[in-house]
Amino acid sequence: MSGQDYTFADYRLDPRSRVLWRRGELVRLPPRALDLLLALVERQGDVVAKEDLLRRVWPDTVVEEANLSVNVSVLRKELGAQEDGTPWIETVARRGYRFRGRVEGGPARALPAVAVLPFRLLGDALRLDVDDSLAVGMADALITRLARGGSVLVRPTRSVLRFADAVDVRAVAGELQVEAVIDGTLQRQGDRLRLTLQLTPFSPRFRPWSGAFEEQVTHVFAVQDAAAEAAARALAGPLGLRAPEAARPAPDQAAYHAYLRGRAFWSRLSGAWLEKALACFLEAAERDPAYAPPHAGLADAYLVLGLSGVVPPREAWPLARASAARALELDPHAPEAHVSGGVVALFERWDWAAADQALERALGLDPRFGAAHVWRAVTLAMRGRLGEAARARERAAAVEPLSVIVGGLEALEHCLAGDHQGEGERYARAAELDPGHFLGPWGMGLALLHQARHEEALREHRRAVALSGGSVLMKAVLARTLALAGSGAEADALVEELDALPYFSPYQRSTLSLARGERQRALDDLERALLEQDAWLVWLEADPMLEALRGEPRFEAVRRRVFGAG
Repeated sequence: MSGQDYTFADYRLDPRSRVLWRRGELVRLPPRALDLLLALVERQGDVVAKEDLLRRVWPDTVVEEANLSVNVSVLRKELGAQEDGTPWIETVARRGYRFRGRVEGGPARALPAVAVLPFRLLGDALRLDVDDSLAVGMADALITRLARGGSVLVRPTRSVLRFADAVDVRAVAGELQVEAVIDGTLQRQGDRLRLTLQLTPFSPRFRPWSGAFEEQVTHVFAVQDAAAEAAARALAGPLGLRAPEAARPAPDQAAYHAYLRGRAFWSRLSGAWLEKALACFLEAAERDPAYAPPHAGLADAYLVLGLSGVVPPREAWPLARASAARALELDPHAPEAHVSGGVVALFERWDWAAADQALERALGLDPRFGAAHVWRAVTLAMRGRLGEAARARERAAAVEPLSVIVGGLEALEHCLAGDHQGEGERYARAAELDPGHFLGPWGMGLALLHQARHEEALREHRRAVALSGGSVLMKAVLARTLALAGSGAEADALVEELDALPYFSPYQRSTLSLARGERQRALDDLERALLEQDAWLVWLEADPMLEALRGEPRFEAVRRRVFGAG
């Protein structure tokens, strides 16, 4: 049997001849059904969108989705069920299909897996500028550099930290399930830092290697990057890999500065600032057409415009998707591009698997990329996985300790856990980091509401409206607080103003309806949110503002559409 074939249970799928065998006998399938099976098996375990399958199986023809359903039925009938009774092909509501069986083989050879252990300190390295943090940092830089080329699977830094003092590298290789271990030592010699590396193979795919590098001790990050670059290139041969790509040339300086200004404006997360951010990202893209991050910035700006109600989601998502795709096209190794693409998939299609994979890819490219850790924490919190969310948020805080967004995330975790005292304390700390940002008073007002301190909550939410420049989202928050505080006339007037807008998030409208005692209207609003692709639906699983609707059949039907049947 050729190593090029896919095998599962009693079946063997030959992708070159496009035939399926069962226990040595040919299985007669229609050509389209075989193409569909191959498309699913190649992405084993991943959800494949219906649109992707239609393009793959009927590349030059416009066909109805029913054609896809018919061929899935043909495959299910022919393949039967697995030993435990589960079908080979799973339907994922509103998204696509997934091949559930365990698949072995395939045309592509599995990428080799290696581990880079934290480097050990020797002699004079224990003094002056060289300490444990530099030893871990230099190993982390090498991990990032090796992973960037996509030619090798490198265990992330978080997985290898506990092996910092390991002596038995064979045991480490077994526990981490890798085929080679790279370890090294750091030693200070005058004004130079010497890094000695050793590759120990545990597979015939590799060969032993050792090497040494020296860099002048100037700036810590310069030392890390220079050593990682040299080591990655030297390791390419012993690892049997193509040489890692050289670091991309620095962008045009004016483009880089425009991009940084855009990110600063974007972080304000409100209409007027987002307009400035868009202008800066467009300027950066025009000044340096090959520079990927500005396109990721554009995607993020369109996302927030859709979230905040400035642009209707159905208009915002295609713009965000196109910008994220352009960023990935320009630089597949830019973590910003993967984060943007993953968040677009989540908000536009509620594709949780795609979002998770994109964030993991971004962190594999740059474990220190704060935005990926932030979105990882947010997406975990949305699903109620608060312990994992807290760990992701802590990693974000290690990178961006003064971020009001990261501080707000910590407060949100306490809110979702029902600790409203801790929620208020942490929102107060976050507000101190940036008193001019509307996130602080928004969160403080919510914490005060949870403690039934309505007048204080109103003061905070009026401040949030002012600091956000009168954003639609903050006005909706204020209207809900007014309704809960019993200020009916003012709440009614603000709701009337919001309802008269060209677009007002039906999800946010549902929280208002429920606060005003309009239970059926709140359910109507949520069903409308489905039709309008309202991004806020990703909070449906965890949102305490809609707690009173849980268990309602209409509520649960909406939840299943967004989160799946689980």
